[in-house]
Amino acid sequence: MPVFGIKAPSDPELLLNAAEFCRRNGLHFLEADPLTAAHGELWGLELLPPGNALSFKLTEPQEMADFLASLPPRQPVLLEAESREELEALTLWVNNWLNRQSAAGELWDVYDENCRPTGRLHPRGESLNPGDYHLVVHVWIRDSLGRYLLTRRSSNKGYGGLWESPGGAAQAGDDSLSACLREIHEETGLTLEPEQGRVVESYRGDHYFCDVWLFKQDFSLEDVVLQAGETCDCRYAFREEVLELHRQGLFVPFEHLEKVLDAK
Repeated sequence: MPVFGIKAPSDPELLLNAAEFCRRNGLHFLEADPLTAAHGELWGLELLPPGNALSFKLTEPQEMADFLASLPPRQPVLLEAESREELEALTLWVNNWLNRQSAAGELWDVYDENCRPTGRLHPRGESLNPGDYHLVVHVWIRDSLGRYLLTRRSSNKGYGGLWESPGGAAQAGDDSLSACLREIHEETGLTLEPEQGRVVESYRGDHYFCDVWLFKQDFSLEDVVLQAGETCDCRYAFREEVLELHRQGLFVPFEHLEKVLDAK
């Protein structure tokens, strides 16, 4: 996969905000001038050499996807935009593209805008047509102490290096529950008990419907088997620790976080 980043600002007053943006979005600084070099790794951000970095801007989605698909692994790509809003939109698109490349070729059931199955299938890795949706699940596992099981995304994925609740896209033939059971087993090696889970939030996003599940079940971290290319670490965290990770930009963007954490 390409490696994405932004140009480090030369103004010291802007540097910290830029580093925060990168950390929250799994990006890097692609240019190491004397200012950035003086800060070492810039609070944990990797500095990549700028020599062969390629410029990348918002254009037509298919044109963007074709360009990225043509690049060799670890190709540095410099995100460029005219405004903060445009940069945020470009960064979101890039992270979504990275996520679609994971298990590319996997088939999804296609839903209409009312979450009704259309009977059509869609290959993961390709853009969905207007009006088409697929199903994703987020799975929160809370133990008897009130701690939540978190996993850390591998660096090759969108929002690489950030913590999250496990989950992913439903495959063709999955319903919401079966997607939970499969995704958790694939990503962690753990087996969920269906009767211990329920949907605590559902919402529609850009080309997807999301079910957020809460399972009340105890596991040992020693039982977790991380999946290469998907997860690189795991931990337990209490409610306030999850919120602090989110405040620090170390947790993936997640809607309705406090509502989910407070679910009974």
